[in-house]
Amino acid sequence: MPKDAIFAQLAELIRETFEGAKPGEGTAFLDKNGGIRQTLSALTAAQASKSRNGHPSIAAHARHMAFHLHVTAEWVQGIRMKRDWIGSFQPYEVTEAQWQAIQADLEAARQQMMTAHAALDDAKFVEEGAGYGTLAHLAYHLGAIRQLLHEV
Repeated sequence: MPKDAIFAQLAELIRETFEGAKPGEGTAFLDKNGGIRQTLSALTAAQASKSRNGHPSIAAHARHMAFHLHVTAEWVQGIRMKRDWIGSFQPYEVTEAQWQAIQADLEAARQQMMTAHAALDDAKFVEEGAGYGTLAHLAYHLGAIRQLLHEV
């Protein structure tokens, strides 16, 4: 299958992960209104900051997802260095301004990752996993965030 077809599938799955299902269409996720953007934008900073038993808050998961997308974009471009993955979950508690900034950074990171993958030639795109590891990572954290909604 050519890169263009695979990339189109990746782009649609990433779009759905962020934006949720299109009206009247099926979804790869169980919750049609459960995209990252919809989920996060409905929360206040106080809600997003709530942590239970020292586990990462929703804000921490969102910050980590943005970090991961930025790193992925750099990685496929050959920028490879040691990263502070544990630190990428900080801070657990955020102000309203920080919460808005995290959400904006997450969207910017999404665009950066997609642009970086789109620029790869066919062989490098396949070699780098066609973005599917990133998709799985986002889905994992979206699920974790959706579970944390029961705590806010």
